[in-house]
Amino acid sequence: MNSNVTPFNSNPAPDPSSLSDGDAASVSDLAAARRARTSVADANAAFRAELVTEYMQVLRSGVWSDELRLLAEARRYDAANADDSVPLYDELHAIALFGTSEGVAA
Repeated sequence: MNSNVTPFNSNPAPDPSSLSDGDAASVSDLAAARRARTSVADANAAFRAELVTEYMQVLRSGVWSDELRLLAEARRYDAANADDSVPLYDELHAIALFGTSEGVAA
């Protein structure tokens, strides 16, 4: 056996409190301030923007199954967010029909 190789379990187990800095981030002042500035509206706007961007890429690729997947995702979003002024499905449909010319859609 090679003397330079350390056995697999020769190291002591790490302290569980040091395994994730995600725990510290969830209670840090900086994380709390960031969460306080992020609203549901911001998260919804970011999701909508990502889906619109992905939809435009899919339209260019011509993969209809991906287009249907995104349209279904938009319908689920609309069902969960019925109070939005413009349904996301309608926005995606307008992009498919009219493109993204200035003042038309997206």
